[in-house]
Amino acid sequence: ADRLTGKDCVTVCIFGEGAVAEGEFHESLNLSALWKLPVLFVCENNLYAMGTALSRSESVTDIRAKAAAYGIDAHAVDGMDILAVEAVAAIRTGKGATFLECRTYRLRAHSMFDAQQYRDKAEIEVWRQRGPLIAFTTRCKQQQLITEADYQQLLQQADAEVDAAVT
Repeated sequence: ADRLTGKDCVTVCIFGEGAVAEGEFHESLNLSALWKLPVLFVCENNLYAMGTALSRSESVTDIRAKAAAYGIDAHAVDGMDILAVEAVAAIRTGKGATFLECRTYRLRAHSMFDAQQYRDKAEIEVWRQRGPLIAFTTRCKQQQLITEADYQQLLQQADAEVDAAVT
């Protein structure tokens, strides 16, 4: 619709790796490649579709390779690194769709009804230490972009903003 109306927009589709098993995933990639549509596909691959490990539901676990098979510019990035996830500028050049497989991890349950019996608590803790907020904050402190006091102030501001929104 944006192309037909002459709008310079990029459509962003965000989904989990569980959606890769659906026909709509393949149909969307095929048409986006065929018509060179300005679409950014972002797959949050957190290794578990609901309660099923990716390795138990997909014969090919390299999601990026599935997108690349359609001739789409496809990349796998560390989804835990907020600086690694960037692609919209490339799409605006008119080359068509781009696919990002953000290899990440879901730290919490899939839903409030998820007892998380399918993964080990130690596994979750290992990933928690690689969490995006911890990693980015550590990087900023090491590069002396913020101090501990700056960080604490940001946390207080964020908490105040959340409290105001809840109120």
